Parts: sequence; structure tokens; C-alpha cells
Amino acid sequence: MSQANTPEAGAVASTVLRVYAPASVGNVSVGFDALGLALAPIDGTLLGDIVELRPASSESGELQDWQLSCVGPFAHKLPTDPEQNIVLKCCRMFQQEMQQRGLAVQLAHVTLEKNLPIGSGLGSSATSVVATLEALNRWHGNSQGNPFSSREIFHLMAVAEGGISGEVHLDNIAPCLYGGLRLCPPASKAEYALPWPVRWQTVVCWPGTELVTREARAVLPEQLPRKLVVDHGAQFAQFVYALYTGKTRLAAASMQDLIAEPHRRKLLPGFDEARAALQELGVLAVGISGSGPTVFAIADDLLVAEAAAQWLDQHYRQNDQGFVHVCRADLGGTRSVP
Repeated sequence: MSQANTPEAGAVASTVLRVYAPASVGNVSVGFDALGLALAPIDGTLLGDIVELRPASSESGELQDWQLSCVGPFAHKLPTDPEQNIVLKCCRMFQQEMQQRGLAVQLAHVTLEKNLPIGSGLGSSATSVVATLEALNRWHGNSQGNPFSSREIFHLMAVAEGGISGEVHLDNIAPCLYGGLRLCPPASKAEYALPWPVRWQTVVCWPGTELVTREARAVLPEQLPRKLVVDHGAQFAQFVYALYTGKTRLAAASMQDLIAEPHRRKLLPGFDEARAALQELGVLAVGISGSGPTVFAIADDLLVAEAAAQWLDQHYRQNDQGFVHVCRADLGGTRSVP
């Protein structure tokens, strides 16, 4: 994570830095726009994006601008114009903020390893934003710390992510950066860690199709009935209570989406069938990850989780691009990797 702000930060980096940011489940059913869970596949797969910063070689001389390259299984889905790429936009945002503080910026060769599909409901844009800005902050740090504190860089990430979705939402940014389950009150710059049952596995399945967040938001009603709002608040409060008291079955029973899922179900072919089948297999809860089309299921038994993963792979995944992972909570958040 970012260290405390220091006026001496801004050193010139001379080595390669690679930073990984994990995927996340937004909303977690009961916490619309306010909950997010970072994911770590139990097989060790890095389910998230990696950003690499590399200094100019002695032969190439000093860089005149950021140099961006994109690799990875989903790089072909990114804009062909580098200026439209969120990674380059983050580099320019960081440069502007540094200059406003009177700190020097070292330009770099930036490589985005795009491992998450766009429009998947797994916080794809958040992983790119978080990995980029965290990498840049570390890249310009020194023994005294980084130029931006953890909270300051978190705020920049939220602004950058908001530029993509049209609104600032922290439910992917916070778990991606800090790890674990995070409570992110809307219209607030704050976020809070919540406990996550250690026995729980989260099975996620991306069917291989795309669902744009703005389209998924367009199907939601502008107003909600009073009773539904009351019921939602009670469910959310019960979920948090159950987590803190270790009542895992009650926590799972509380994971019901009363706001978005009733309207988004029709955008996810096979979702209703998946819910029924997974519940028959013994999972504790089933929901839509973020805006979809990824679905997630919670299990407290590895055999049940693996059975759910197999069913989803055979019946919900729609093409060869799709994938299924059995995950635990990623408690490490964004971090350097070899």
C-alpha cells in the first residue's frame, strides 16, 4: 500500500516495478453500491491486472512522454487510441498532481497486462486504475515514503474510476486496493473493513459475454417503494451484524439483492436456472457480481464450491473466453509481484 505523504518523495526510479491489483465482486448482493470483496483464486491464479513501469534504457535516452503497451488475453478489447486508455489517463492525472506539488515526474515505459475482461462485473476498470496509480506512487517514492498518502492516492483512484462509469463508486476500488470485504458508504470518501468468514469460498463465473455498466444501470428504477427501502436497510444491517457475531448462516441468508437483481436478471440469460441449480448443490448464496454478467456463489464447503464451479462451467459459461474460479477473499489487495 501507499505510505505516508512526504515532501521529500519524488525520487528517480531505476528498476522495473510490477504491481498487481485483484478482481472484486461489487455489491455482494446485499450492499448495492456500498460493498466490495477482493478475490484470490485458490489455485494461485492472479485474477486481476498487472501494470509494469520500466525506466528508459541508456541507449534510448530520456523519454519525452509516457510510452504505453498493452498485452494479455483481453488487450485486444482496449481502445486502439492510447489517449483513450484509462492507464495513460491515470499517468497524466498523476503527472499533473505531482507538478501541482512541485515534484518531479519520471516518465516510464508502461505496460498493462490486461487479464480481466471489460464489462464483466469483476471490477475490470478498477484493477487497471488501482494498479496504475499505486505503481506510479511507489515508482516515485523513496525511503521516506511515497508522494501521496494511502488516502490521497485512494481519492485519485476514485476520481479516475468515476470518469469511466460516470459516477464515483468505491465498491470495486476499495477492496481492490486494500483487500478483503470493504464497506464504502456512497457519497463518502471513507471505506471500512468488514470481517469475512474464513471458511467461505466464492465461486465466480464469467460467461464470456460483456455487459456495459451504464446499460445495466439504465434498467434500474429512479425511485423505490418505501417498504423495499426499509427491507433493504434491515437486510444490510443484519448482514453486518451477522458477520461481526460469527453467525455465518445468517450472514449468507441476508445476502439478498432487493434493489438491482430483480431488474438485471433479464440481462443475464440462464441466471435464474443457475441460482436454482446451485442452491440444489448446497451453496449458501447466489448473486450477480457488480453489474454482471459474472455470477458468484458462496459456499462453506470446498466440495460444494467445486461442484458449483463445475455446473457453472458446463451450463452458464457461454464460450471459450469465459472462465470459472473458486476463490477465497484476497486480503492482500494491491501489491508488487515479480
